[in-house]
Amino acid sequence: MFRRFAPALLILVCFLLDTTILPIVYTGVYAVPLTIVAVFLIGLLMGRMRGLLYGTIGGLLIDITSGTLGMMTFYFMAVGFMIGLILYVPGETLRPGRRGYRRRLLQRAEWVFVLYAIGEIVIFVIQYFNTASIRWIYFANIAVRSLICAVLVTLFRPAVYRLLLGGKQRRVPARNREVKSF
Repeated sequence: MFRRFAPALLILVCFLLDTTILPIVYTGVYAVPLTIVAVFLIGLLMGRMRGLLYGTIGGLLIDITSGTLGMMTFYFMAVGFMIGLILYVPGETLRPGRRGYRRRLLQRAEWVFVLYAIGEIVIFVIQYFNTASIRWIYFANIAVRSLICAVLVTLFRPAVYRLLLGGKQRRVPARNREVKSF
């Protein structure tokens, strides 16, 4: 029963950390919302539709507290859907020692980096029309925040895997299919 509510609980806890505790601890330009990290992980581990659903929930919570209704909701929805569409593999277990482990981790980190950077650039363009100023340091900050998000998703994946899907990452035995010839 806990597994059914675990993604919503994860989004809620990350949202509460983003809005209450983390602004007290750190308010710099390199702050990455943990809610978007949770949306990435849910989309990655549970698929595109759940990524879309929990991206909607997380984005709405962020929008309601910040007063920008719709901006972050669409961004979180798109990120959750796209990461689930691109990288979700049903029944996959990613364990060290398996062939292609590093390549797969690097591929996931690259996609998280790219999707987060695209969202940040879109938000930058929207803010440009309000401020009419461009400084090149903004792009460096976007790259650093995207890198931090990719590292957080990679580091938190095993723990969130256990929380959402349960237990240790077990290898699913391959089924031997009998081939019948006629």
